[in-house]
Formats: sequence, structure tokens, C-alpha cells
Amino acid sequence: MTEVELPAQRAATPEAVAEAYFAAWNAHDGAAVAAAVTGTYVDPTLPAPISGDDLAAYVDGLCAAFPDLAFVAEPLLVDGSTVVGRWRMTGTNDGAPLPGAPAPTGGRIDLPGIDVLTTRDGRLADVVGYFDQKAFVEQLGLQAIVVPADSWPVSFGVATRVDIGHLTVPGAMSFTWIDAAPDEVGEIQQRSQEIVTALASDPAFVGFRAAATGDRFATMTFWTSPEAAVAALARNRPHDEAMGRLWQDGLGHRGFTSIWAPYKVNPQFSGCTECGAYVPIPAGAERASCECGAEVEVSSYV
Repeated sequence: MTEVELPAQRAATPEAVAEAYFAAWNAHDGAAVAAAVTGTYVDPTLPAPISGDDLAAYVDGLCAAFPDLAFVAEPLLVDGSTVVGRWRMTGTNDGAPLPGAPAPTGGRIDLPGIDVLTTRDGRLADVVGYFDQKAFVEQLGLQAIVVPADSWPVSFGVATRVDIGHLTVPGAMSFTWIDAAPDEVGEIQQRSQEIVTALASDPAFVGFRAAATGDRFATMTFWTSPEAAVAALARNRPHDEAMGRLWQDGLGHRGFTSIWAPYKVNPQFSGCTECGAYVPIPAGAERASCECGAEVEVSSYV
């Protein structure tokens, strides 16, 4: 680890304080960053200011995700005890996964930003970072999704759909939910992806849905029949490994699993591209004729 020279070891001007702070970041030394900041640190990715051990862990976590992380600093702007440090943050996410991501994206960031540093008595007090969080996410090949704020009893989140173009009417649905801690989210997403990838080639598999709201993760997998669902899950190794992780190692803290059979299946309907009328399509049919004479085709049922 590169030894970082802190302001106490040299002239404690605002410029020296800021330079030592950026040097600690570029040395990937979370403890040195935390030692340099006597107050708090906050940026757009954090819900509230942090300090001490939390700040050290945050720096170390970001450097673990971006092993080549670097801040290319521009000349500092100093106004009394306040320093504005302009920088470009570069790095490749080929280390640890980011929070909420199942795996490293391999994406590279090159992002401008600023840190506003407040110094006091020759020490760095508070740091407020500013950068485009949407650009940060999109440069990594991810999506920035805006959802409404939760309002009881409704919670909002994100959803995933897997559609392999299977036109069979589902004869069963397996439904599972699990409540998990924040540090388990990445593992659950990764295991779900492995399970679905293995199932996609199974003749019993029709489609898949997943949703996450708060700490609850739910999946709905559609099958040709309940019996086929049981057999397919029994021969799916990633599913067996995930269940073993759940029961033996305590993944999550509560959950529910089940297999459902249809009670009533209504015809699918599709809008006619010629006249705009809705056309009912009987279950099992691949197309139907509109009263105007045009034909409409069935879509996936999931």
C-alpha cells in the first residue's frame, strides 16, 4: 500500500489538504481517506453523509469494483477555506460487482465531477461530491430507471421478463418470493439468472418474470404443466444449489415457494393493425381473423 502523506505531515494549507485527500483516493487507501476527513463525506450514490469506518469501507468497496480507479485532477479552485476540486474519474468494473448488480459489468467509466472540500484549522472537514449518476450507470452498460416513491400500501421496484417466443398457453406457474438483506441482493440476482439460463432450453419452460420491491424478490416461472414443472426443477442444478444455499446457509430471512395451476384461461386479444378493433384469439390458436378481413397473430402468453 502506498503511504499517503496527510496534511499534518506538511504545510496544512487548503491546497495541501485537498491534494492529500485526492492522493489517498488514488492510492486506493480507504483508511487514509477516512483519516483525512474529520467531518463527513457524501455523493449522489449515498443516501446520507458518512464518515469513519463507513467512509473507509465505501472507498475500499469502490476500489474493489474498479481495480484501476483513478481521479485525474484539474487545477484546484480555492476560496478561503473552501476548495473545489475538479476531476475525471476513470476505471473499469472488472473487480467486485457493484451494489445491486449480480456481477461485474466489465464496463469502463470516464466521468467528470467535482468535490467541494471544506477545510477548518488546517484539516479537511467535509466533502460533498457531485457527478452525473445517470451517466455513471449507463457507461457501465446498465439502465437508470426512475420509479414513483412508495406510498402505502403500494411499493414500486423493477421487473425482468424472459420471453423465448413460446406460444404455448401456460399450464402451471411456480411462484417464489424471498426477503433478503442488501448484501444478499447480488447473489440472489446471480442465482436467478443461472437458474433461468439453465431452464430456457427445457421443453417444459414457457417463460419467466421477476420483480424486486424493497427487500422482497419474487419470481414467476411459467410451465406447460405442474408435473413438468416439478420434473424440470428437479433436474436443474442451479436451482438445487440455490435451495441448498437457502436451507443450509440461511440465504434471506423469510420466503415462500409454490406451484399453481390455471383456474380460468380467457382468450388472448390483439389489436387489428388495419381497423384497430380488438380481436379475441382462442387458446391454442396462433392467429385469428378480424371482422375487417385482416389477420392478427398471437403473442407470447408471458
